Amino acid sequence: MKRRIFFLLFMIPWALSAQNPKTLLNNAFKKFAKVQNYIAVVHMDFDLPSVSMDAVTGQVFYKSPNKFRIKSKGIAFVPKQNPYFSLNELRDTNSYVAVLQGAEKIRNINCRIINVIPNNPTDMILGKFWIDAANNVILKSQITTASNGTIQLDNYFGTQKNFALPDKMVITVEMTKFKMPKALSAELNSKSSKTSSKKEKGTGKISMDFTNYKINTRLNEDVFK
Repeated sequence: MKRRIFFLLFMIPWALSAQNPKTLLNNAFKKFAKVQNYIAVVHMDFDLPSVSMDAVTGQVFYKSPNKFRIKSKGIAFVPKQNPYFSLNELRDTNSYVAVLQGAEKIRNINCRIINVIPNNPTDMILGKFWIDAANNVILKSQITTASNGTIQLDNYFGTQKNFALPDKMVITVEMTKFKMPKALSAELNSKSSKTSSKKEKGTGKISMDFTNYKINTRLNEDVFK
């Protein structure tokens, strides 16, 4: 009986710690923090209302903490927000308030839902994260920003789950608020059959498939210029 009581007393603090929202977020960040840099092949498909744009295949370059660039057939652009900006916002656990909202299954995977409010917002005003606590990865996030409205990211993990790098990422944006990178905007306008300057309402999707990851290798800084 005494052994059982001791075991329960030992397990309670561990269980509470495991459910702590900042612990869950920090565990996901620590996995991604192992990535100092990477190069990968990226294939991008665009599903944007009333816009016709060909798929793009190119190379993606990343360097911690916030350098991100995509190059493809003479087009090079830096997204206004790189896909990992929300993870970088979580580096300092004292910089935000985190609240455990509940649980939900994403693609049949048990996830904990955590709301994040930065203490001193820069661009991210509010974050909502669905965390696969068994693997310490973020399967889905909704980030409300000052500059680009609400952005949703859905991550599909496979070959590089140990580094929290997805094989596929689907980005959903608010068309009225999302600022397309200039290089892509020029390409988009040349392909579009619409001549109207009015911004389309509703949401659009950008799908990114990543292959041939090269992680923590030598990376020339010139690619970010």
